[in-house]
Amino acid sequence: MKERQLVPEWMDDPELDREEHRRALAGLRRVNRLSLTAGRIARSIQAYAATHRLTAASILDLGCGSGDVALGVARTLAKGIDWSIEGWDVSPTAIEVAQQSVAGEKEGQALVAHRPRVSLAFRQRNAFAESTERFDFVYCSLFLHHFNEAEALRLVQQMIGLARLAIIIDDLDRSWFGWWLAKIGVQLLSRSPIVHFDGPQSVRAAFTPAEARQLAQACGVKRLSVERHWPARWLLFAELCS
Repeated sequence: MKERQLVPEWMDDPELDREEHRRALAGLRRVNRLSLTAGRIARSIQAYAATHRLTAASILDLGCGSGDVALGVARTLAKGIDWSIEGWDVSPTAIEVAQQSVAGEKEGQALVAHRPRVSLAFRQRNAFAESTERFDFVYCSLFLHHFNEAEALRLVQQMIGLARLAIIIDDLDRSWFGWWLAKIGVQLLSRSPIVHFDGPQSVRAAFTPAEARQLAQACGVKRLSVERHWPARWLLFAELCS
């Protein structure tokens, strides 16, 4: 599996039935939970915050989907720092699900009780929309592979424009192992035909760690690391200032 094969994913369809979309988002939540995505992103942010002795920080999740990763990050972040987290997604259905998750009795009360210095909010926003807002950290998860090379470059540039300190990208690794893992995994974790179709297609459309590094470097980033991790994914962390 050498070349990217960017095939439109079912979940990207703006005419997608609302209930089917919600079922697909539920399936992705299970995939993200098993992949420990939120914990990895939170730890990378915490490490930077600890090194630079931050007392407060703002975080943006671009293409946040159902908000499960943002909620997981909020639950995992270290205490003793004031954290402000925001999630943006172009889909009104995704934002509705995200807001319901935070407002839910179990999730909402747990966040308030155990992370009183964390705020979490979601807004319907296009990731490419012009904005004067700035956040200390900007991350995206399972988002980059939705775009062709020119669009992916633009997305990384957008993230850099929105971030003060660092950007984080967590995504799939394009490989045969990743393809088979996605093919089998989505069958076990979701009944949604959308997830069953989109999972393997996402791996075909994914960037390799080397390609992700090249994208960041093409945007002028000099201080970055890219590490592979389970399950057939990679995480890129790029510092924007010394």
